[in-house]
Amino acid sequence: MLTIDQRFKRLGFNVGISYQVFIKDLSKNTSLIVEGTRKTGYSTYRYSFYKVTYVKGGKKIKEKVYSENVSVLRVLRQVTSFLNFIERSDSVV
Repeated sequence: MLTIDQRFKRLGFNVGISYQVFIKDLSKNTSLIVEGTRKTGYSTYRYSFYKVTYVKGGKKIKEKVYSENVSVLRVLRQVTSFLNFIERSDSVV
């Protein structure tokens, strides 16, 4: 059985904080980020998945949220689907 950290590493993410922060750079300025937090009423971490774009100097210019407050299984499914979409889009061009 793979840990959450291992699953995200297999998808190409860097582990920022174990079980909590995962980052994958898509380009020099754009990254995918998955953040896990403890929420009242849940026994496990709840995750948010979003894409963020920065300009030179580190100023955030764009953020697209794909999911918030979801289980690890759901966020893994969404991230995998998103990465597959990117791969298919790149191969068409």
